[in-house]
Parts: sequence; C-alpha cells; structure tokens
Amino acid sequence: MAAVRLKPGESFDGESLYAFTRDKLPIYAAPRFVRIQNVLEITGTFKQCKGNLVKEGFDPNIITDPLFFRDEKKKSYVPMNPNIYANILDGSLNL
Repeated sequence: MAAVRLKPGESFDGESLYAFTRDKLPIYAAPRFVRIQNVLEITGTFKQCKGNLVKEGFDPNIITDPLFFRDEKKKSYVPMNPNIYANILDGSLNL
C-alpha cells in the first residue's frame, strides 16, 4: 500500500498512476492499494508513522480516507469497496 497526500487542487487519476507504475516499476513494486490522506502522520524526525496504517490495513469498512485498488483488468486504480474486499479475503480475487 502507498499512503499519499495530493497537492492542493490536484485530483487522483487511477489510470495515469496505473500506467506510470506499469511503465516505471517492476510488478512486485507497484502498490496494490493507494490511500489518499489529507495529512500524513510523521515523527519528530520527519519519518512517516506507519503503525496505524498497518493496523487498519485495507478494510473499506474501517478506513474513511479514499482508498483505491489496482485493478489489472481495468488497467486502473479503482475505488475500493466491500465487494472487492470480500473477494480478496475469500480468495476469488488474486493479488
């Protein structure tokens, strides 16, 4: 998962991010999930706090931030929803 903060006035473009990660990263390095946050939690030494992110995982029932899933069929990052989450958990959607 990647947790990001967008620049003011910018919007998330799932197709562009998919194309960028496909062209620039090996498949194993492309994030499966992207979480858009208004504020990134950081430590006193400016490192990102990841504890809460790990604890919350990718459950759309818990996370209130916009959350996107890398959909290989649609070639885009699509909004995460309870159906996608359930399909991942039951193994019918392979990561």
